[in-house]
Formats: sequence, structure tokens, C-alpha cells
Amino acid sequence: MKPLSRRHFLRSTGALMALPLLEAMIPTGFGSVARAATAAARRRPVRLGWLFYPNGVVKEGWEICGTGRDFSLNVSNAPLQAVRDDVLFVSNLAQREAATKVEDVAGAHARGTSSFLTAASARKTNGNDIYIGVSADQVAARHIGAETRLPSIELGVEEGKQEGRCDNGYSCVYLSNISWRSPTQPCGVEINPRRAFDRLFGVAGPEGDAFRQRAAKRQSVLDFVGTEAKSLLRTVGSTDRRKLDEYFTSVREVELYIDKVANLPPIPVPLSLRPPGDPENVVHHMRIMYDLMALSFQTDATRVATLMLADGQTNQVYEHLGLTSGHHQLTHSTGLEADIQKIDRFMAEEFARFVAKLKATPDGDDGASLLDNCLIAYGSDVSDGRNHNQMNMPCVVAGHGGGAFQPGRHVFAEKHTPLANVYVSMLQAAGCPVKEFGDSTGPFAGALESA
Repeated sequence: MKPLSRRHFLRSTGALMALPLLEAMIPTGFGSVARAATAAARRRPVRLGWLFYPNGVVKEGWEICGTGRDFSLNVSNAPLQAVRDDVLFVSNLAQREAATKVEDVAGAHARGTSSFLTAASARKTNGNDIYIGVSADQVAARHIGAETRLPSIELGVEEGKQEGRCDNGYSCVYLSNISWRSPTQPCGVEINPRRAFDRLFGVAGPEGDAFRQRAAKRQSVLDFVGTEAKSLLRTVGSTDRRKLDEYFTSVREVELYIDKVANLPPIPVPLSLRPPGDPENVVHHMRIMYDLMALSFQTDATRVATLMLADGQTNQVYEHLGLTSGHHQLTHSTGLEADIQKIDRFMAEEFARFVAKLKATPDGDDGASLLDNCLIAYGSDVSDGRNHNQMNMPCVVAGHGGGAFQPGRHVFAEKHTPLANVYVSMLQAAGCPVKEFGDSTGPFAGALESA
């Protein structure tokens, strides 16, 4: 029987689902051609993700003691101890393009957020003549995006402003976007979980309208492709049937979680403490978006994703941590380092949860996990929100990138090594033929232990 295409989809009116790698997709036969085809089919792609959190970290609570594999974590990053062997901690990196305009110290958040993924310097404007650079995720999308249904997906948790003046004369757009398709065109951020899910599994045009109508009735995407799925299950072996069952189950679990959280009652807090967006469900919102990113990688709907856990310079109030002041406000107050560290630790806890989820998700039939074939960078717009510095940026990279990165270590880079060097190594691990990016000076020397 002719093997299934690795780009096989389940199709129905208004729905399109990519499939995980199945035994039925691997060619059979003998000889070097068949062996090469089998090896290529089994080789799992590297997925790239970037996670942005705002306002930096409290330096005293984040600094890591020791280097190599002999290191100890601090109070703010202690939750990452649970996934220590699967993350690479990097210190002493610099976002030099964001730090060049020293006369605009008060605009550091806008510069840092826009530079986070572009490694470029933002043009200071609050008009329509914005200009920054193409972001690393979109470089990846251009090179590997054609291999998946979506070239990339851009997720967020907080609704940001797309016009006006926000930070010392910088456009609000710079604070609300880390992904840039061109120097003048931000990609935008999807903060609605259901719309993000529809992007992963819906289609455009009249069929997309049918999908959205059915989704409004709380029908599962699996209901749309049920007939074709049953037909496929009859033609594959027992291993593939088990794998498809696990895959369909994970899709449905995310759907049910979205429905559940959408109906949660708001936490009763004074309206004066409610920042813009949907703060009453911020924890659930964040987790849904993390889960959608994991699902997009698992289903190979895309291999490039970004997630803004909040906007740059956010003043989100994290009531569930017992706080009554906004995040940015806290960084400009004295004696409240312990409160800021609660936020730093919370962000690390949710990141650790996401990393653990990727590790628990199988990827292929060779015992590898999704995390083995991912590289997820976790970082911020400034090093410490109290001083607005872009030197010694906090950076953690989760995953092994198919062997391109060796985690479980703390690397203290040479002074002012560009953060963009890490991105170059990530891009290369995913098969993007790039030698430089932004202000990089080359690949990151510390990606491998022997480097």
C-alpha cells in the first residue's frame, strides 16, 4: 500500500487537521533509497518558540550561582528546578540595540519590547512612521513556514494598544508586539483562545464561516472530521490507532478547557484594581495559551510560535498573588522587591509547567518527547524593571532542538554577548540557513557543552 503523505490532513467542511507522524507515512521496502526515505520520514522537525514577559526580574532574586552543570537556582527561578535538566540558563547577554539610546531611559520598555525579537533599534515616533526590523520568528516562518499549515502563530494574554503614544514618545505598537513581519508591519497578537484555536483548525472563506457557526454551538473540531477520521482508523495499524487516539484526546482536552475557563465566574475584586484586559482569569488565560502553543507544535499546525505573557510595561495586577498594585508600578516603588519577586516566581512556575507538558508529550515513535525537538526562549524587555537596563538580560532556553542545544547547564557568556546570537543558533537548529541576525556576531558559542 502506498504510504500516506506526511502532509496528509483530515478535511471536512470548515475544518482542516494536520496529523502526527504515523507508521503508515513511512515508506517500506529495501535498499538505500528506502532506508533514506525512512530516516527522513522519522526525523522530527525542530519547533521554535519565544516567550515574552515584561518588566524584567529582580536581579538579586534571579542571579544564578555557579556555571556549567554545577549551579544553584535562586528564589525567583526556583520553580525551574523541576525541569532543570531540560533548560539552559544563560547570563550576561545584552540587547544592545535597545540600550543604545541612553538619552531615552524612560522609553526603555518600548525599545526593549520591540527589540526583544528583532534585535534592532526602534524609530522613536508615536505616529504611523514606525520602524524597527524583522523579528526572528518571522525569519523562521519565511524559511520553514511553508512546511506547515500556518507559517507562524502569535499569541498573547493582554490586549494592547495599536496606536497612540505610550512610553516617552514611542508608539504603543512597540509595547504590544514582539513579532514583526517587516520593519513597518507588526504581526499582531491573538489573545482570544477560541479564535486562536479556530486559526489552528479552521479554514478561511465560506467554509471558515461554517466552522465558526458550529464552534459557536460548542461542537468539537473532531465532530467536523469524524467521517474521514473513522475511515483513516480502519486503514492503519494498531500502533497508529493508539497514536491517533492520543492525538485526538489532546485536541479535545484543550477544547474542553477553553470552554470551562470561558464560563468561569470573575473573581470579585474592586473595579479600581482591574487593569485593562481580562485580569480576573489571567492564570487560566495564560495556561490556555501555553497549551495552545504546545498543541500547535504537537499537531505540526505550525513550527513557529510566540507568546506575550503580558504587554511591555504592563501594569497588570496579579490579585491571586495577594498584590494590589500593578506590575510596572511596583518596579518604580521602593522596598517592594518581595512583591515583584512574587510575579517573577509566578512567571517561572507557569513556564516550568509548560516545559513539563512538552516533555510529557511524545514526538514520533522513537521515545522522543516534544521537548526534545523544541527550542523555547524565555526572556524580557529589560534586565531589571527597577533600572531599565538592557545588559545582562535574563534568558532561559528550554528544549534540546534535536541535539543542537545541551540543556541542564548555566552558561555565563562573555560580556555583552548579543542575545541575538542565541536566536541565530535556534534558527540554524530548525534548518534556517542564516549566519547572522539583527546585531548578532554569530551563533551562540554556549549552545553545546563542548563549545
